[in-house]
Amino acid sequence: MAKGSKSMRRKRRSQSSKSGGNKHRRLQHDRKISAGDGKSAHVMVFQDCARSFLSPQLSSAGDNNCFPNENVSDEAQDAQTANVCTMNTRVADANISSVFFELANSPLVGYQVDNNMIVIRQDNNCEIHTGGIVWETSYLLAEFLSKKYGNENINSLPPLGKTLEIGAGCGMLGLILATKRLSSMVVLTEASEVMSNLKDNVKANIIGSLTEKSDPPEDGTNTLQRQCIYSTIYQPACPPNVVSARLLRWDHLEKDIKAAAIDSTDAFGSNTYSDLDPHSFDTIVGTDVVFSTTLVCPLLKTISVMARKRSKSERNRGQDALIYLCLQIRCPDSHALLMCEAPKYGLEVLDISEELKTQNCAWGLDLECVVLKINVLSKKIKKSTRSSKDI
Repeated sequence: MAKGSKSMRRKRRSQSSKSGGNKHRRLQHDRKISAGDGKSAHVMVFQDCARSFLSPQLSSAGDNNCFPNENVSDEAQDAQTANVCTMNTRVADANISSVFFELANSPLVGYQVDNNMIVIRQDNNCEIHTGGIVWETSYLLAEFLSKKYGNENINSLPPLGKTLEIGAGCGMLGLILATKRLSSMVVLTEASEVMSNLKDNVKANIIGSLTEKSDPPEDGTNTLQRQCIYSTIYQPACPPNVVSARLLRWDHLEKDIKAAAIDSTDAFGSNTYSDLDPHSFDTIVGTDVVFSTTLVCPLLKTISVMARKRSKSERNRGQDALIYLCLQIRCPDSHALLMCEAPKYGLEVLDISEELKTQNCAWGLDLECVVLKINVLSKKIKKSTRSSKDI
């Protein structure tokens, strides 16, 4: 859910990088695309920008300077190794931060899926909410889930099933999950002030949607061939009828669920089933959604109400609902409240950030990102009334 209380940390990162002696320059990873009418659009592609830390070989190249030197005493070698490794870490952190600073300031950002491209339009100058840009946690959770579950969808059903994204912002994460066939259905949800851009991004990336109204081509070019995303040469790659965008405010949960049932239309205005039915989601994901103490309990209630209920036999087979949150701890009080209140909503919150290392996503730890896995408990746990003497 987009709110104005989250600060634009990337701007602060830029200033801190400059103060550390790292000159902040424009990354040369945006792709200049020429549209058919002679205009051009720049798409800054995540994989191009992040190549150095997405590749295990490249990201570990700096560690060579930490190898022992036979011509140096043990004490001197230890000091030299510590200094070099610390310097390499600082440079790596600064470079990673600069990548996401540049991505945040690009009007169009892209994420490559095989030979296709998801293109997202950002509202970089928006100050009333923070849903106008794709935050680093969205890229991180997309990478994490792709590596963790990507091999499970070969010749089988999408491993994440029906997926709900809460606080979807620009829609990048949900569109990635749908385009990669990790999810069979994705419902992107947001607050009202973010819905316009979210719906535009969803429609622009769905196969079969015309993103630009224009007269029929005089040269006889097939209309489908001219279909493009935001004046780029990239064509939509997200399958039709698997993605929708819905208004879902955590503090107006019942009202918005009822409204979705009444107005059951997809991105093209076609009638469909209600995609916001309670307890119908196999997977729930969210990024940077823990930032206000007043919204923690509504968030937990939303997760509890929307997660699919499993039978005892399904739980025994490891078929629990999958719930992942990826965030930076912007408000420690909100984070502490989340951990404390979760059992009251039948939820258990586990910090699995260390798994980022095993999924080649350790760069998320450099950005102080946290990955939380939330389990649905069989019973809600009431707040204990026992005193310390009873324990």
